[in-house]
Amino acid sequence: MKSDIFKPIVGDQPSTPRVATRAGECGFVLIAVLVFVMLLSMIAMSLMFRFKGDETAVVASGTSEQAWAAAMSGVEEALRIAHQSAPGSTDWRDNRRAFRERLLFEDGGDRWFFTVFSPPDDDSTEEWRYGLTDEASKIHINLPPTGIETLGILPKMTPALVQSFRDFTDADDIAQTEGAEQEYYSGLPRPYAVRNGALATLDELLLVRGFNPLLLYGEDQNFNSRLDATENDADENWPPDNNDGRLDRGLRQFLTVTSYEPEVTNDGARRSNLNDPAARLPKIELPPPLTNFLATLHANKQMLRHPADLLEGTLRSKDNKGGEIEVLSGVGKEELSVVLDQFTTVRSPQRKGLININTASIAVLATIPGIDDPLAESIASTRKSISPERRTTIAWLVQEGVVDTARFRQIAPYITARSFQFSFQVIGYGVPSGRYRILDVLVDVAGNESRVLYLRDLTRMGLPFRINTDPEGTRPAEASIAPGALRTFSMSLRRKFPADDRKPHG
Repeated sequence: MKSDIFKPIVGDQPSTPRVATRAGECGFVLIAVLVFVMLLSMIAMSLMFRFKGDETAVVASGTSEQAWAAAMSGVEEALRIAHQSAPGSTDWRDNRRAFRERLLFEDGGDRWFFTVFSPPDDDSTEEWRYGLTDEASKIHINLPPTGIETLGILPKMTPALVQSFRDFTDADDIAQTEGAEQEYYSGLPRPYAVRNGALATLDELLLVRGFNPLLLYGEDQNFNSRLDATENDADENWPPDNNDGRLDRGLRQFLTVTSYEPEVTNDGARRSNLNDPAARLPKIELPPPLTNFLATLHANKQMLRHPADLLEGTLRSKDNKGGEIEVLSGVGKEELSVVLDQFTTVRSPQRKGLININTASIAVLATIPGIDDPLAESIASTRKSISPERRTTIAWLVQEGVVDTARFRQIAPYITARSFQFSFQVIGYGVPSGRYRILDVLVDVAGNESRVLYLRDLTRMGLPFRINTDPEGTRPAEASIAPGALRTFSMSLRRKFPADDRKPHG
């Protein structure tokens, strides 16, 4: 018989377990809601940070574009001034008013400027020259005055370097005694082919055996054209230097691969070829004997090497009776400038590698056949004291008594008084943001349209000088940009002159 005490009593069962279950369910829902809210908050915060980052990036990109556009305004201004420069004038070399701290515009947050600068002259105590450097003041490395051996006159150019350069650029495969042909370069850990032709850039010299960055760039390894503390501390820091308080800029200060001038007069007209019997003489007043001299020259089938040969020129000829006569050119010192401007002796539309006696350094002048160190110093000294009008042609060398007729005829085929290609650096920057861009530029104004031949972004190298945060006496540049047109201007320049690095700096 079973006991009734084990039977459940209806209505007396406790309700606590059901209440606990409901409380647990509510707690789980609350935790889920909190987790969901927290996840939403994290997503919202992430989006906010991303939007803020995008906004910051857009602002930074915009200011970087503005700095780029400001620098390109400096390029345009340099092109304009070089193109409009009068014959004999060198105002483009050092012109603070035109090239230093040129105000472009204000955009409400920044004032945008550009500064154009170049390395200083050898005898200058300034850190920079606010202007352009003409490539005709340098030696065309592919066309040195009397062949590659001329390069051996330059500082630190040893016979081994000269011969290695010859082997690298000549067409044969015969190595010089201290040179190197393709066999040497093929045996390198990373072999490459020799050029066997003209160099396209000076940087290609680094491919030639024996050449290195210290030789080519000197102590200025960061390309800022100033003597930094690390460039004047002997061997304590890179790069090695001689601790002499002056910046050694290496071989690049003497060399170029881009230097030519068109065979046109200072007024832009095509020159008349003295060696061409069919050429028309210019419609200007010429020495009366000159016409007869040229007729005799052509009749005897003789040719002139250079218009300078007309200076006090004479020809031996025969008259109608067979007697020998002397024919004079009628060109003296005073007529020489006109003759040099109006005539040529070549058919080519341009001449490459001529050295500008108005701007070349003493070291470069001394590489010209017929010019030694004392004469180079005399040329550099005399040119400072004569007017731009006097310097329009190379005739001033004779007119000022620097050289005699014989020496002038010797050196004339290698020299000029004009420049058409220019190199410089330009910085575009904003104040007070400090955003900046630095460009290394090479331009050509020889044709009807000026053009940029070379453009390299050097911003990653750092500021060459401290930006003046409160420039005084600034004036708007003639090539200034309206704030509303900045974006369009910048984009058009980017298409015209693309750069390889557009990250914000500063």
